[in-house]
Amino acid sequence: MIKLFFETLTPIHISNGNQLAFNLEYIIKDEYLAKLNPIKAGFAMAESKIFNYNHNYKFYEIIKIIEDNKNIFKDDDFDYQIYVEDTFLDYINNENLDGKKIVQEFINSNGNFYIPGSSIKGALTTILNRDPNKNPLGINPLEPKIDDKFVITDSDFLDPDDFVVDIAYRPPSVNLITLDTGVCFTSTIRKLGNLSVKVLKEKLNLYSFTQLKKAEKYVNHFKKLERKPGGATQYFSFIEKFFSDIKLEDDEYLINLGFGGGSYFKIYDNVEVPKFKSKKNRNTKEEAHTTFSVQIQNEFYQLGWCKLKIEEE
Repeated sequence: MIKLFFETLTPIHISNGNQLAFNLEYIIKDEYLAKLNPIKAGFAMAESKIFNYNHNYKFYEIIKIIEDNKNIFKDDDFDYQIYVEDTFLDYINNENLDGKKIVQEFINSNGNFYIPGSSIKGALTTILNRDPNKNPLGINPLEPKIDDKFVITDSDFLDPDDFVVDIAYRPPSVNLITLDTGVCFTSTIRKLGNLSVKVLKEKLNLYSFTQLKKAEKYVNHFKKLERKPGGATQYFSFIEKFFSDIKLEDDEYLINLGFGGGSYFKIYDNVEVPKFKSKKNRNTKEEAHTTFSVQIQNEFYQLGWCKLKIEEE
């Protein structure tokens, strides 16, 4: 078996595809986002008789009633509670920003957060590249054998105290539940399949830093075009700081997981960044975005970066 030890260097977001609506699926309790359990919260509202079920309410009226009566909910009525940043609280308190109150949920099982093995496997597959005749982490499509299968576990459940609600500043802005920096978690490769640990380590040594260098070159081009400091300047500053601050031991590697890596961290060797039709000019194409990012206490972070240590047992 192979044990993978991760430590988050920047916030991580892995979505379960669910978006939480303000005062319908979550409320703000003190400085926390509290995810309502639909059954328990339903009982609490019925027992408190805050709604007249013979009345046809408008949407905004429901929101207002729940906001005015949120003290009826107890801790047992929530699936989890997550700390929120001040910038998000400002959005919540701004009545003109209804669309900003949707929160993209982190993957969880009944309120228990975890890092899925599929997300880790996807990152490893990207780094290893795909041989056209053999999937490095799965089954040879030309001669499939079940013994070749690669098996990796999800992480253990993660403490809700290690999560926070952030605002991602890649248009359109979106609120994300993210795993905080400095958090450690593990995953286990139970079956190696076609994976060579030696090759994986060699690829890990090169891949992420190569991709960061590509991003640095690309973003610096746009930084030079800015008339005043903007998004490109912020992102370029992050990369420079990230390079200078990161400290890796000989047996540690850099990897990007989940949402936010952007095109530079989701492509194979020797493949150009994909281009799409420009929104401004349909006759031209532009490169895909480089990243999603968050700003915490006025400091800019790119999502998804972790330290990885690999131990063979």
